[in-house]
Amino acid sequence: MDTYKISINPNRSYLLPFVFAGVFFVLAFIYWSVPGLDKSILTAHNQIFHNSMLLGFFTFITDAGIPFSIIICSVLVYFHTGEKDEKGENINYFLIVVFSLFIAGIMGDVLKLIVGRERPVVELAGAIESIKTHRTLSFPSGHTAKIMGLVIPFVTLPFIKIKYLNVYKGIILLTGVIVAYSRIALQAHFLSDVMGGVAVAFLFFSVSVLLAEKYSKKYGIRKSRNFVIILLCLAFFLAFLEMSL
Repeated sequence: MDTYKISINPNRSYLLPFVFAGVFFVLAFIYWSVPGLDKSILTAHNQIFHNSMLLGFFTFITDAGIPFSIIICSVLVYFHTGEKDEKGENINYFLIVVFSLFIAGIMGDVLKLIVGRERPVVELAGAIESIKTHRTLSFPSGHTAKIMGLVIPFVTLPFIKIKYLNVYKGIILLTGVIVAYSRIALQAHFLSDVMGGVAVAFLFFSVSVLLAEKYSKKYGIRKSRNFVIILLCLAFFLAFLEMSL
């Protein structure tokens, strides 16, 4: 049989991500609306710009974190899907991961245009050390939406027969957290922007599950695997291109 229905509990798997999304949106609203709170957090990171090692580390992780996580997923797809994944469990879970990555990234960029918040370098000119200009607006953090769009499904889905799975999950989770924090450390985003990025990733997680289930049922395991590989290559190319700009 060339299709596999993703096993989910609607009462839990569909609704819980919306709850988490709501929590993070509320936190984002609090940090944004309380006078001086977002600003004080960013100005506390001025010292990073006077430490070349820390500045270099956060610059590297903010650029390389997403491509690095995509590479890990690509390696796991290569070695733990295909003939070794007879029922298609793993490839369907990776399908959720790539759908989540792309949907969170796209919807995060759409929300930026709707909200229209300026970057900290504009709002806090003269109060923070960062002088880097950006091509996009501030809320939510696009880096955070993308990396958490990958991290959340990868960490929570029950992949099977992958040796050292918890190690891979730990590495990707840690990478995601550091990438999100690096956006604050580099004063590219407010904390509320980062919270908003996490919220976006949670918000569209269930949508990704539904799309992956429909796609796998319609096209089967082989085409789903090919589609995952294509999307991972595209995601890596786009992340590498963004890193190079």
